[in-house]
Amino acid sequence: MILKKYDIKEITPLITATEIRDAYTQGHSQRVAYYAYLLADALQLDEGVCHDVYIAGLLHDVGKIGIPDAVLLKPGQLDSEEFGLIKLHSSISGKIVDTIPHYNYLSKIVSSHHENYDGSGYPLGLKADEIPLEARLLSIADVFDALTTRRVYRASIPLEKSIEILTEHNGKFDSYFLNVFVSMIKKHGIAKEEVEAIKFDKLEKLRNNFFFTDPLTKTFNRDGLLSILRKSSDYEYKVILFFINIRHFKEYNHQHGLKKGDFLLVKTARLFQNSFYTQKTMNEPKHKDIYFARIRADKFALLFIGQRESFLTYKLQQTVQECHAQLGIEIEIKNIIKNTKVSRKIENDIGYLL
Repeated sequence: MILKKYDIKEITPLITATEIRDAYTQGHSQRVAYYAYLLADALQLDEGVCHDVYIAGLLHDVGKIGIPDAVLLKPGQLDSEEFGLIKLHSSISGKIVDTIPHYNYLSKIVSSHHENYDGSGYPLGLKADEIPLEARLLSIADVFDALTTRRVYRASIPLEKSIEILTEHNGKFDSYFLNVFVSMIKKHGIAKEEVEAIKFDKLEKLRNNFFFTDPLTKTFNRDGLLSILRKSSDYEYKVILFFINIRHFKEYNHQHGLKKGDFLLVKTARLFQNSFYTQKTMNEPKHKDIYFARIRADKFALLFIGQRESFLTYKLQQTVQECHAQLGIEIEIKNIIKNTKVSRKIENDIGYLL
């Protein structure tokens, strides 16, 4: 393994600290280093360059340690301001590397890994040969690994499709390096055994639950529901989605107070969860899974994956009656989406309902 070819004891703690902050970096930096090394070797560059591009690959994302959690760990799409903050990580990475003895000469390579060959990248808008050679290698490796690994909002993209996407955006890369990379990666394939990633599975599971959980009812929130719907699209599951409102909830709050209103929301959520034995954690969706989410104020959603509508309608009517009998409230069911395969653009398709 390439990893054992070099002594990286000096930077291992820094890489570990970065990986704890962001689950996506768990193994990502090592894979990028691996791909960039293979590309440097395929280009028949000297051993010194192969070494430098490998170490720079390990260090290229350490600047993410300076990005706020609300942005770095956000499960949904970033807005323009948030993306502006994320873009700072390459400059921060360069500044951090500049403080590491024996590796400070790699700082410009690290800070330039998001520069594009056509000048459209960041942080400086460098283009062509203004970008360090090693950074041009890292750029290709970085994008390729991002495409071929699973993200919270999509599945991993297959090898051939990833190569197609890379070549479609060839203006961002050194075309000669890209052509060599494509030939090389078809030979070696996606990294599997070459990476010794440190795993923080329990931490990441808790962190996902934190971001996808409604703090009041402890059900899934809107982002959690959208994440499950997107994942369902990866497996092409058919789903049935019910939207549930508590009738006259605003009047209830006005009459009884916000505290009792919150208590009513919690009791309603528990009743639905217990009635349908819903999933409690963010696992990969499976056939016949059921998810319940609070998506806005007194509005909930009940998601069924691959189940028969007739049974669900009967069960739902029973639960509505229980809500009236136990809690004294009327439940309204509306905007039912049923027996449909979910597209990856689910937020655009049903966002107005959420």
